[in-house]
Amino acid sequence: MINRVLNRFIELFIERCDRVPLLNLGEDSVRYDFFIAVLEVEKLKPSEIQIEFPINDQSFILRNNEKSKRKEKPLMDLVIDKGELRFCAEFGLFRQNRNEEGSINKTARTVKMINDMIRLGIDSYYTKRKAYFICVADDKMLGHQLRSGILEGFPSDYTISMDMVKQQMKNRTAAFDERFIKKFEEMKCSFQANLLFNEEIKAEKINRETRIIIWEITKKETEQ
Repeated sequence: MINRVLNRFIELFIERCDRVPLLNLGEDSVRYDFFIAVLEVEKLKPSEIQIEFPINDQSFILRNNEKSKRKEKPLMDLVIDKGELRFCAEFGLFRQNRNEEGSINKTARTVKMINDMIRLGIDSYYTKRKAYFICVADDKMLGHQLRSGILEGFPSDYTISMDMVKQQMKNRTAAFDERFIKKFEEMKCSFQANLLFNEEIKAEKINRETRIIIWEITKKETEQ
């Protein structure tokens, strides 16, 4: 499934970037093109694709705040659950900002990715759906490695453990979602993020190296 959908997703995203500069696109454009690719390739009805769908209740621990407990409803970017076609996905767009020569907050983007991979891994464990993190990244992000050294350079295969999360949290460089971190710690496991796709894409309005990158997230068999 993922290969056929991916091929169509790439076609749609390149068509978009032939018309509109990548700088003018947001993360929703990445999501939208992937949603359309799934609908077309798998011949789904719109009602069979769930967008901003509630994450499984077992996948997080509520904040210790009575007011927030009534409103908490963490969402997944995409969930499809139809017969054998069962997966969830989170999306990212890591690109330059308006200042060509300026830097971007690569650490915040990396931590967002780790957060999303943990959410995906936990939800997948309880629902038995496949889990994917799908992103578009340009050369402002490519090759970045956290100063803590807890991960290989972006993008790579990653092992995400509670120990590495705690190590990064000491740096106070970006926020982790405590609801999922607490659940992750309780599970006493690690997640493996394996690269399924990492290829450069070219289009009329793309002016620097840009890649579509997809990871599959699974729970590691061995405990920490």
